[in-house]
Amino acid sequence: MNIFFTSRAKTDISEIAHNISQDNPSAARKLISSFNDSIKNLVDFPLLGRVVPEYSEDSIRELIIGQYRIVYKFNEHKKEIYIITIHHSNRLLL
Repeated sequence: MNIFFTSRAKTDISEIAHNISQDNPSAARKLISSFNDSIKNLVDFPLLGRVVPEYSEDSIRELIIGQYRIVYKFNEHKKEIYIITIHHSNRLLL
């Protein structure tokens, strides 16, 4: 199983880390580490996340980490996972 990050997801992680580290660098490191650990679990358990309610498509799923949603798309045939976005749960998913 291969995991790929979209450019949007990479930007999301960078911005989240930057914003949180302004006030608490240790909390930022812990949160990013939690993201990475959860994403690594997808290698063995790609259906771990729930189906994203806004899309109701089985291949688009999300992991909830604290107040953040890690949205990903699972392609079973290609054995690939694409991390689409990571964002705060208070924001609308577009």
